[in-house]
Amino acid sequence: MDKLILQFVLFFAKAFLKKDVDFEKLKIITETKLIMDRRRVRVSMKKNVQKDPKNQLLISQIVYAVFGIIIGATFFGIKAIIPCMVIFHTYLLFMMAMTLITDFSTVLLDTTDNQIILPRPVSSKTFFVSRLVHILVYLLQFTIALAIFPLVFIFIIFGAFVGITAIFTVLLTVVFSVFLTYLLYGLILRFSNEERIKDIVSWFQIVMTVVFAGGMQILPRIIDVTNLQIKIDLHWYSYFIPPMWMAYSLDAVQALALDKVHAVMILLTIFAPIITFWIMIKFLAPSFSKKIGALGNSRTQPSEAKLIEQKQEKSFLQKMIPVICTNKTEEAGFELTYKMTARDKSFKIQFYPSLAYLLVFAFVFVFNRGNNMVQVWATLNTTKSFLWFAYLPMFTISTGIALIAFNENFAASWLYLACPLKQPGSLISGALKALLFKFFVPIFVLLFALSFYIWGYVIIDDFLLAFFNNIFIFLLISHIGKSYLPFSMQPNVKQQTGKFIQVVLQIIIIGLLVGLHYLALKLSWLVAVLIPASVTGCYFLLKTIQQYSWNKITN
Repeated sequence: MDKLILQFVLFFAKAFLKKDVDFEKLKIITETKLIMDRRRVRVSMKKNVQKDPKNQLLISQIVYAVFGIIIGATFFGIKAIIPCMVIFHTYLLFMMAMTLITDFSTVLLDTTDNQIILPRPVSSKTFFVSRLVHILVYLLQFTIALAIFPLVFIFIIFGAFVGITAIFTVLLTVVFSVFLTYLLYGLILRFSNEERIKDIVSWFQIVMTVVFAGGMQILPRIIDVTNLQIKIDLHWYSYFIPPMWMAYSLDAVQALALDKVHAVMILLTIFAPIITFWIMIKFLAPSFSKKIGALGNSRTQPSEAKLIEQKQEKSFLQKMIPVICTNKTEEAGFELTYKMTARDKSFKIQFYPSLAYLLVFAFVFVFNRGNNMVQVWATLNTTKSFLWFAYLPMFTISTGIALIAFNENFAASWLYLACPLKQPGSLISGALKALLFKFFVPIFVLLFALSFYIWGYVIIDDFLLAFFNNIFIFLLISHIGKSYLPFSMQPNVKQQTGKFIQVVLQIIIIGLLVGLHYLALKLSWLVAVLIPASVTGCYFLLKTIQQYSWNKITN
């Protein structure tokens, strides 16, 4: 499918980019990137060759299609075109933005091809657009899955003309989400110090995560539901909301209306993505490639204060590692992962934004019980909402399981194969313990302190059970998935897709855990009985992972 989509994208690129971009070089670069995405570069002593797994991409598309069916089914109940199209395009913009943040952040700031392309006679604009086209090819695959069923429902409910127009608004929404993300990244790259770029980008992604996820909470509040009829009022700020542009443009097609409001919305729908793209090509592209090159080549000398901090950290690790780990191999996996998660900027760019979900979902699950936040806070200690606080930490750190498998310097993993390791599973268990110790424990303790302040000592046994339940689920996610040695795999677009789907599935797991734990609260003694059971489960799962042989390791 990616070949057909590439031809589709290049057709429009050739029409609009004749003067600014070398089309032939753009085509060669993008086709080469897609070919490399289909290949797996591995460091392995195994003779059997495995094909590149496409299941992850396919599963993600199937899940996205299910989401599309759910969104499209709401059209039959609402039927009014403007609310339907606002919901649809908001959902589409949100999904595209979150996919860019969670799945394609490393591709947006990829530095692996700098050594090959930058010395060649390739203009910065051509190099810049090649990244856009590369991302668009994958996003359009997700777009088909996301929008195919809602579009079918639009054809059925609102007619053929609206349906055909909706296809174009869907494409414009996707293009706008990509261009807007690139525009903001480009501004950061243009006006930031190279030494701080990726740190700033990490914080920027966290802010974007909160903004987009928070927007999903704000949008329903501007929808007025009266007598089972949904009404969206037009305000001055509606002209700054892209889904409103698309909705009013489609309403103009259905009603054949071309008054002032509809005319403005149509102009915004068509020209906003084009203008954004022109701004990027004209002002940001010349410096974008240079800044990207600086990302991969910049090296800075740590300050004296930083060296002291690193020595203290090393001393602290040396004291804690023997307590946490059970053998030397596990200690090596623990120390490697602990340090790499602090130094590898690619990991931080992908992992730290997930920490923002704590704020978002704490609001969604705990505080979203009414419009009066003061009243919700005052009555919070009479509820069982502390269960959400107890299980949210697992949701944040579990994303790190997949991330610690990938690294740009994956070729150095030959060292694993050169070592006489009979059970490499200890490396994996050490890496998992590092994630738990470094990220899970501090977050869990912080949320426990907050919950203790609100609910008091009665929650201690519940948090103790939740602590081991979190670890059990964390180890289970690692066990049922593919087993990679830490930082041993090449970053690959196809392999790294689907992280947003994992986020959704983790929400479902958290909901089930909270529901089961809530049922356990009905019997005061049951929580105390379940704690040893949870500890036992953690013990056996950890032992199973430690005893992994080479046949279990995926490479």
